[in-house]
Parts: sequence; C-alpha cells; structure tokens
Amino acid sequence: MGDNKAKPPGANSIRGLVQDLSERLDAMSNELRKETMFADARPSDAKTFMLISRHPRGLTELAKALDISRQAAHRSVQRLVDAGFVSFDYAEGSKRDMIARLTERGLEGRKVGLEIAAAIDRYVADKIGEDDLEALRALLLRLQSEN
Repeated sequence: MGDNKAKPPGANSIRGLVQDLSERLDAMSNELRKETMFADARPSDAKTFMLISRHPRGLTELAKALDISRQAAHRSVQRLVDAGFVSFDYAEGSKRDMIARLTERGLEGRKVGLEIAAAIDRYVADKIGEDDLEALRALLLRLQSEN
C-alpha cells in the first residue's frame, strides 16, 4: 500500500528541493562559521563575502545575486569594508562604478570559507558517497551553464 497522505503540488520540484537544501547548507555554514574569524558576521554579510570572494562585483550585481536592494547590498559591503575584509573602489576607468574586492585579510577569510565549503562537501559525501557527490557536482555545473 502506498502513502495515503497527499503531497502538496510541487513538494518534490527541483526548485523546491534545491531551495530546501540551500537553506540547510546555509544553516550548516552559519554553524561552522561560529568558530572562525567570521563568528560575528551577519549571515547576509557572509553571503555577500562569499559572492565577492568568487569574483569582484559591483553593487548592482551583488544586489541582484542576493535579491536585495542596492542600499542593502551597500550596507553589507560597508560592514565588510569596516571589518577589513573588502575594499570598495572605483572600477578601472570609471568615476561612477565601484567594485568590491577582497583585501589581504579578505584573502585569509576566503581560505576559511573554502574550509567551510570543504566540510560541507565532506558532509554531503558522507550522506551520498563520493561518486554521487561528484555526479551531483557535474549535474549542478551542467545546469549552471548558460548553453
């Protein structure tokens, strides 16, 4: 006999599953961050830092990626500047556009972030196995590509 409980529409949609997993992994990251130089950082600032550490970005790009206003993105970047993790300078050849980049301290922080990411990868590998982890990574990269 099957499960008599009706599942709500879309309960196992890819979008919903990815969102649920993202929230779970964010919570794990936040917990792991408590023992690092980012212990006092807001979760939103940690996400902002992660995006900047992947590559330097302007406010509009950060705001869009985080789904927040430019003003909220600016406040987050400013907190990272005040903490010494990020510099916020004019883009080369521009007197208007500013780009957030990692400082030397930010590069040290990036190493911490990579350690957290590796710990999460180990958690996932423990749950699904190394082969499935690599298969999942390959599938996510395929989905991420714009082709």
